[in-house]
Parts: sequence; structure tokens; C-alpha cells
Amino acid sequence: MQVNKYDADHDVLHVFLSDHYWKNSSSDEEAKNIYVTRDDDTDELLGFVILDYKENAEIVKKMYPQYDFSIGYKEQ
Repeated sequence: MQVNKYDADHDVLHVFLSDHYWKNSSSDEEAKNIYVTRDDDTDELLGFVILDYKENAEIVKKMYPQYDFSIGYKEQ
């Protein structure tokens, strides 16, 4: 499961990789403005929050090429 929700007003991309995204999890800033959420017990990757997405899209795509960081329409 992967759900991407883009907030165009604030240029933030939320990526949810699990139904239990907020349950027993914590987020760390793994690069400037790129937050990764993991399960506290299993270290399973649960999702991402990318601030200033348009500026950071290429960075996060290089860091995690196995995930889809598209925002649902042609990116500029």
C-alpha cells in the first residue's frame, strides 16, 4: 500500500506506506526537510513527509528509489 497526498498550498508531500502509519512510530529528519517515519519496534519504514517538495523531490527520489514520490500530476 502506498498513498501520496500532496499539499500544494504548503508544498508538502505526505507518503503513507502502511495503514498503521501513526501507531507506535516516530519520525527522524534523514536529510534537510525530509522526514522518515518508522515503526518503533520493528524499524519498518511507514512513510515520509517531504517539506518544500519541489525543491527536495530529486534528493528523496535518489535516497529512496524504490518508492513512488509522484504528486499525481505533471511535476514542474
